[in-house]
Order: sequence, then structure tokens, then C-alpha cells
Amino acid sequence: MLKRLAGAAVVSGVAIFGGAQAMDDNTTRDANGEITEAGGLGVLKIQPGDCLQLPDAVEVQSVEAVPCAEPHDAQAYASTSLAGFSGPYDEDGVWEAGGRACVSLFDGFVGRSYEQSDLGVDLFYPTAEGWESGDRTVTCMLLPPEGQQTMVGDMENADR
Repeated sequence: MLKRLAGAAVVSGVAIFGGAQAMDDNTTRDANGEITEAGGLGVLKIQPGDCLQLPDAVEVQSVEAVPCAEPHDAQAYASTSLAGFSGPYDEDGVWEAGGRACVSLFDGFVGRSYEQSDLGVDLFYPTAEGWESGDRTVTCMLLPPEGQQTMVGDMENADR
């Protein structure tokens, strides 16, 4: 079975949701940091556990974030740095390194390995412009099992 390991580049000025820029958080969060009211969420402000509606755009600045009890396309589970990735920007190389990093962090959030799970992985990674300005951050997201459009509730426990 093939699982989706997709990726979208993070860029300023494209696919802006809810009026949010890359550093904005227009959601309402409770004392634990969980989203209680939907809103635009800048991709540089996504936190592990946030539930998201993913845009069709390849390059995004913000997404629509929703409470995890509502239907959603993905759930962020990790943010990691590719600081050890050396050399000039290579989109395929950045995507592959980000994908490997996300797969290696999968078990810590889901409780089983990527290979043993029905969940997929998606990621946001820097564009060439972001890379040149020092951005090395990759955001890892869980996707519902293939064939399902959205998940309701916590994807972390979806396939246990």
C-alpha cells in the first residue's frame, strides 16, 4: 500500500487564509494552547497538536486552523530543523530530508511507526527565499488514512 508523503513549500504572499500572514495566529486558544475557535494561522505559528484545513495551493503562507473536534484535513505533530542540511537550496533535497525527519518523529506522537500506521504524512518546508534568509524549519502533519477526506477528533489516536 502506498501512503501519501506530500509537501508544500512555505512562502510569503501566496494562499493566505483568514487574513493571516506567516507569523499570525487568528485562532482562539485555551489555557493549554488548544484551538477552541477556528481562524487563519500562519504556517510559522503552527504548533504540534493543531488541526488544520490544508489548502490546494503548493506554496502557502497561512492555513485555516480548527478545533480538533471539528472535521479537519491534517494535524500537526512536530516541528523540526534541517540545520544540519548543508549546501545551497535544493527543493527535492529539502523535501526528502524533511520527509525523513517527519517519518522519524512519527512514532513519538502516534505511538507506532509510520510503516505500521494507516496515517499519512505531509509537511511544510522552506522555499528558496526562506532558505536564503535562514529558515530551516519543517512542520510535520498527520493525514487521515487513504480514502478518507477528513478526520474528526484527535488523529494522534486514530489508528491505535
